[in-house]
Amino acid sequence: MQTMHPSIMLGSYVWAQDRLPHDEFVSRLDELRAVMDRQGWQAVLVYGDAREHAALAYLSNFIPRMRWSMALLPRTGEARLLCSMSTRDLPAMRTMTWIPDVHSGWEFEKAFDPWFERFKAEQTVDLGTIGFDLMAPALHDSVRRSLSDRFRLQRADDVLAMPSSRKRPRELTMIRASCKVLEAAAKTFADSWRGNREPETAALDGERVARLLAAQDVRTLVSLDGGRTLVPYQGRFEKNAGPLVGYLAVKVAGYWADMFITVNGHSARPALRYAEAALDALVAAVWPGVRTGEIYAKTVDALRPFKLHPILGASVGHGIGLSLHEKPEFRAAVEDTALVEDGVYALQVGIADAKSGHVLMSAIVRNTAKGAEILARSPPIAED
Repeated sequence: MQTMHPSIMLGSYVWAQDRLPHDEFVSRLDELRAVMDRQGWQAVLVYGDAREHAALAYLSNFIPRMRWSMALLPRTGEARLLCSMSTRDLPAMRTMTWIPDVHSGWEFEKAFDPWFERFKAEQTVDLGTIGFDLMAPALHDSVRRSLSDRFRLQRADDVLAMPSSRKRPRELTMIRASCKVLEAAAKTFADSWRGNREPETAALDGERVARLLAAQDVRTLVSLDGGRTLVPYQGRFEKNAGPLVGYLAVKVAGYWADMFITVNGHSARPALRYAEAALDALVAAVWPGVRTGEIYAKTVDALRPFKLHPILGASVGHGIGLSLHEKPEFRAAVEDTALVEDGVYALQVGIADAKSGHVLMSAIVRNTAKGAEILARSPPIAED
């Protein structure tokens, strides 16, 4: 979903060593170094910013609250982290990562250039890059000037998938925690609307609960036209007879969970029955090895005679984790991908029909050898 995103991030960013201890990152770095050995890279440079930082967080645990950060990860030797913060902020930044060598990116030449002196060779040294497509041109030029012709940058994003679709056991623990915060915020979202019939007030109440539970980021959308469209915060605070149709996403300790919410489905009873059946079919279709195109077809069949809500963009799901929207995409014959065991997926269905009503609902599931395990699901619709 396309949402507004806050300019200053709140919430808890300290490295939770009880849940993601140092050996977890040693294992992740070992995976990266195995790829580096195969590709002949002496190091991998991993970039992330406040908007998108999945690979950076996966490998360093660092999540930029503002601006950008870059991890310099060698095949052998000590890593270094640059963050676009002042030197006075560095003590706080060091609490957010396992990498002890943290420097201010505002002193780029002093922090970046000396680290590469370890690579002394007569031939050009190959380096992998991750996330450089997100990098601002001015910073990219600085990197190029510092490395000069002694180093050759090679795009690593397509060679390795970090994070991968298959979630590690500790990642699953983190995602479960995010889903608990999501469900608490979604319940408040729905309960608030039942009490005041103001969609924007309800969204703010749901966000407040997530913030109190240490969410780092919260995104909300609400419908002001009965479920036809979703919009970000408008500040209108208009009462709405219903139904409430909204969207809520939370990020906790780097991991996302999201959900569609529809409350008071009496005006959408015909569509409601089909939407619930379609979501049940979608969840039941998730098994290791099943392909996304096949799941999409089963979901669309379950919705007939209704069509998929246009808000979903012709998709009934996608991966979710350190990014709000990860691969694979559940579409018709587009990148038809086999689902993996321990993959985590956001499954979504919706109907928009002028006569029968408007409904949006979703679930987050873990793919297991025994089928889908539901981690979170939209609250019951047919109420009030």
